Order: sequence, then C-alpha cells, then structure tokens
Amino acid sequence: WKSWVTQYLILQLHLIHWNATLFGSIDEAVGKPHGIAIIALFVQIGKEHVGLKAVTEILQDIQYKGKSKTIPCFNPNTLLPDPLLRDYWVYEGSLTIPPCSEGVTWILFRYPLTISQLQIEEFRRLRTHVKGAELVEGCDGILGDNFRPTQPLSDRVIRAAFQ
Repeated sequence: WKSWVTQYLILQLHLIHWNATLFGSIDEAVGKPHGIAIIALFVQIGKEHVGLKAVTEILQDIQYKGKSKTIPCFNPNTLLPDPLLRDYWVYEGSLTIPPCSEGVTWILFRYPLTISQLQIEEFRRLRTHVKGAELVEGCDGILGDNFRPTQPLSDRVIRAAFQ
C-alpha cells in the first residue's frame, strides 16, 4: 500500500467543516466531540480537473502565507468523485496540524481525484512564509512534504461504506 501511495498519489485534499449548530466558531469546535468533520480525497496526476480549475487559477495570487482571495461561485461538490465512485471510510481521528486535536470525524474517499500536471505545479508554487520574509536555515519555504507520521490505530474503529 505504501509504495503504491508514494508512487501514484501526490496530494491529499481536505475539505474541513465545523459544526455550526453546536459551536459558534471553528476555534470553539476544535477538540470537541462532533465539532469537526474532514472530507479527504487522495489526488493523482492525470487529466485536468475542471472543478478544481477555479482554485488552481488563483493560487498564484495567494502564493505566500497570509494572502487570501475570494473565489466567486465555487462549488466544492465538484471536488467529490462521481456518485458511482463515492466509496469511503469513516473514522474518528485528529487534526493533522497542530494542535492535532482529537474528536475529528474523517471521511476518506476510496477513489482519488485526478488533476493535471499543470494544476499540481500551481500547488507546488505555494510557500510557507510571508513574501520577503527571511527563511529559517535549512528551510526553502516551499509548501510540500508537510505531513506528519502515520499515527497508531489504537482503539479506533474504521468503518467502510462499501463491501
């Protein structure tokens, strides 16, 4: 599994949601049961993804940390797989970035999203720092390989929505 992932999957896309019915803000929801849900999709290189084009076209404008831009009329549903390919796993886990809080419901789609080489290159231009900032020695400022090690399964139960 690991070598297949390393060879073919180059990115994981996270659509992060917070429970606005129970909590007033995402900060309030972090670390609480039923507070955060993340839809995760593996990404592989192939043909251009038309739904993601609205995002990749503006990445040059938000290349550096602290930048933002509104994407008009963007529909995140376009990022989900074809309805016939919506097999997924669900488990209770944690955030993948500090503070790595528990209580996150993960929905991980089985089939990857396909994006073009040009689209992945737009993601590879993203930086971890403010434009003009001095970089820490040994850091090139490129946003990449920003994953944490696989965590132990412990007592987590992984459920599949397919056989």
